[in-house]
Amino acid sequence: MLYAVFDTDNRIVGLSETPVDGAKPVNLRDPDVLAFLSKNDGNSFDPDAFLDQSDKTTIRILEDLIDTLTANHLIRFTDLPEAAQQKLLGRKLARQMVREEDDSGEASGGKDRLENGTTFLSGEDDLF
Repeated sequence: MLYAVFDTDNRIVGLSETPVDGAKPVNLRDPDVLAFLSKNDGNSFDPDAFLDQSDKTTIRILEDLIDTLTANHLIRFTDLPEAAQQKLLGRKLARQMVREEDDSGEASGGKDRLENGTTFLSGEDDLF
């Protein structure tokens, strides 16, 4: 079930998968829900376009999650399938190249570094 929070003009200002104070149950196909999801850009909500657009952000979140899990020794990098290891290492190298090109640090904001300041590829010990 999907729940919507409305403002005083009866426009949706938030959606939740769980009931929250003041939220009413709504249908995903409700025109008001679709309008809210379209982010007021005048276009109707297209789930495929939304997923394509959000893939980059989601991938970065997953990469950071894997970095955190390996840094905290909750998983070993080698526990991942070899194909996943290769993809992650390739993306990590590309992110490192972008970070090096951006001397000001504005593009990446230093988010690709672990809490101890090392990068994921700084040494073999960091991978395990």
